[in-house]
Amino acid sequence: MLATGKAQMTVEEALRDERLASLPLSAPVWVPRGTSLRETLRLMREQGVGCVLVCEDDRPVGIFTERDVLNKLIGSGVSESEAVDRFMTADPACLTPRHTLGDAVRMMTGHGYRHIPLLDERGRRSGLVAARDIVNYIAEHFPAEVVNLPPRLHQMFNTPEGG
Repeated sequence: MLATGKAQMTVEEALRDERLASLPLSAPVWVPRGTSLRETLRLMREQGVGCVLVCEDDRPVGIFTERDVLNKLIGSGVSESEAVDRFMTADPACLTPRHTLGDAVRMMTGHGYRHIPLLDERGRRSGLVAARDIVNYIAEHFPAEVVNLPPRLHQMFNTPEGG
């Protein structure tokens, strides 16, 4: 049975109705504004995460991701003593745990995000939803639909396979 109590929920209904709060989200890894790249990268490695929030007084003011490392740091000759602030994405788009899975999917696909910070009712960091979290939810709650997906999403089969 799903978190909403509906036994026969479809994927579409889950995306529309399930709240991000129903995902098993961990606390976001974060650094204060002004933290060096060296310290930020060390923390990302130690925690095994793909992004960190850059915060000021418990409020996200930026997000720094593996994509930022690849696109802004590699081969650029940047000193690791520089502040992460220069390389983060400032003022990241955020959601709350009350938003739905569909809200997160729309934001991720519409803007190319893989991570979205979650804020509590006071605008403070309360979580982080990753594309992986949504994929895991769908795979866990809708295994038949996932197993029966064609190898390419646009591919359609004309006849059922097998005997």
